[in-house]
Formats: sequence, C-alpha cells, structure tokens
Amino acid sequence: LSPVCLGSLRRAASINAEYMGMVVNVPEQAKRSYHWHEKYRPRKPKYFNKVKTGYSWNKYNQTHYDHDNPPPKIVQGYKFNIFYPDLIDPSKTPTYKVFEQIGSEYATIVFHAGPPYEDIAFKVVNNDWETNHKRGFRCRFEKGIFSLYFNFRRHFYRR
Repeated sequence: LSPVCLGSLRRAASINAEYMGMVVNVPEQAKRSYHWHEKYRPRKPKYFNKVKTGYSWNKYNQTHYDHDNPPPKIVQGYKFNIFYPDLIDPSKTPTYKVFEQIGSEYATIVFHAGPPYEDIAFKVVNNDWETNHKRGFRCRFEKGIFSLYFNFRRHFYRR
C-alpha cells in the first residue's frame, strides 16, 4: 500500500478506536518511512533572480549629470532562474503569466510548474519588454531550470 493509503487507514483506525473505546496496534509495515516521501511533498521552488540596473543617459541626464555625479539608477531588466528538479511530469514546461496592476507602476509575474511545486510570484516594474532574443530575451526550460530573461524597451526621443 502507498503511504497515503496507509495514512488514511491509520487515521480511520484511530478514529474508530476512539469511538469504540479500544486501542488498535498499527502494523510495523505501516510505520515505515520511504526515502522518496519527502521529495514529492508540496513546496516552493528554489530560485535565483537578478535585477539589471543602470543609468539612462538621455538628453536631460547628459546635460545635468556627468560620470562623477551620475543620474539615479533605473531598472533595465530582470533575470529569473527557477529550479524544478523533482517535477512529476518533466515533459510539461513551466509557464509564467504577467498580471498588470491598473494605476500602478508594478506588475506581478506568476510562475506555474505543476506538482509537487507551488506557484511562485514576483513583483516587477511594469514596462514594455524587449522580446527579441538578440536583445537579451530568453524563455527556456532545460535540465530542470526555467529561465526567463528580459530587458525593458528603450524609448529614444526624436524630433
């Protein structure tokens, strides 16, 4: 029997024993713990994220700042590496969804992979993404690691 079935049998036996006023001994075989039992319990995945920051040298910042006194740093992009080594069905690729918050400068990215992993969400700056792979966009699932890299689109002022 699987540990789930044995656990439900134990609970049922203890409930019935309490109800009937008797004590039930659980077989030694049912008390055994399996080495893979901890591997498949629901949990949050491990992750390694980076925020790409830098300076925006637009015309205003060029006239008011220099390299000794730089302008404030801005977020230029993100790199998400989320580790899913124990997926039950590794043929299903993890996915992400972006939820924009109306009236806010932030958005939420939710990553979903399936059992035994729970969904994980991050708050990011709500800007347009550069989706060209030559400009740094990457969305891959290789060797149990889901990678999502993106930079924000830069807007150039032209008269």
